[in-house]
Amino acid sequence: MSRSVVERFQLTAWPTGKKRRRNTDVSAYHGQRSSQLTTIPLEIQLMILSHLDLESMVRLRQTCHLYRHIITVDLVKSQFIQHGQHHAALRACCCECLSMPGLGRLILDPRRSSLVWRSMCFTCWRHKLDLHYQRKHGPLLQFANHYHGYMCHFCAYPVCAADMDSSLQLFHSRCRVKRLLIAVLWFVLTFIQVGLGILGAVLGWTVYKHHPSVLIPSSIDFGLSILALGLLIVRICTVDEQKYSWALATELGMTVVRIPPVIYTARESVVPEKYSSSRLLPLLQFASGIFLLNLVMRFLDTIGYALLYFGYDPRNFLLVGLSKRRKILYACCTSLVWWACVPN
Repeated sequence: MSRSVVERFQLTAWPTGKKRRRNTDVSAYHGQRSSQLTTIPLEIQLMILSHLDLESMVRLRQTCHLYRHIITVDLVKSQFIQHGQHHAALRACCCECLSMPGLGRLILDPRRSSLVWRSMCFTCWRHKLDLHYQRKHGPLLQFANHYHGYMCHFCAYPVCAADMDSSLQLFHSRCRVKRLLIAVLWFVLTFIQVGLGILGAVLGWTVYKHHPSVLIPSSIDFGLSILALGLLIVRICTVDEQKYSWALATELGMTVVRIPPVIYTARESVVPEKYSSSRLLPLLQFASGIFLLNLVMRFLDTIGYALLYFGYDPRNFLLVGLSKRRKILYACCTSLVWWACVPN
């Protein structure tokens, strides 16, 4: 093997000293004699690897950190792609992580040419998924075994077409149930929010009918809530992406506009000290609490709509391999988005 090929696959930042012994000397921990294979010079290692088939190379890569460091995507390409023609075995291997989960668990990435190696496992494909891909290619997917499928609308992982019903074809069976539970919970919370808005307007028209500083803002908030409900219905029913974006942006602006009247109403409805011994004290305290709850819900709605409008994908918390801190962060952001609305 020529020196240029060896230099091309020269190791970088391979751990030495105690760290290396801790990672590679696994057999010594079990009381056995350690293997001498990893002590062979790199030139001979690469010569041995050149005689292996793809499946053997992938299995060898899983044995220790050393071979995971040596056997890279570039090495596999140099051995199994010759003169622009890739070996047929590459179709069964992920071009990102070099895993071989089976043809039914690999997707042909449409962003790459059909003449190149483009098989990707579900995990790598899901991490590469972005909003531009979804807009350009849609939910239809092609698997490496020539079957077709769809992107699940709940978790964004692939769904095989053979496992789908004609009417419920964009969800896994478990995701369908989870989606239904979240939708029911969202409708309950929406009913509570609408009820609180109506109750606040009624209290403003009755208890504070002689206080314009409370009556007028509460009436404005009630009118804006009716408009926001109409925009929500338009956004859920539309299939036009441009109309969806405009409706979402208008909803966000409407939610922001609703905050000042609610703040003013909540501030003006604070029970003054002169009513501390009045019979109306419980009713006034109840009304003030309703206005404060409306204020909190408006703030939560604003954050949720802002996250959704600026491109946050509420399915990010389902990604595999996230750190605990990032998973908690994504779960909080998704909860805020689902508080505002369940994206269609």
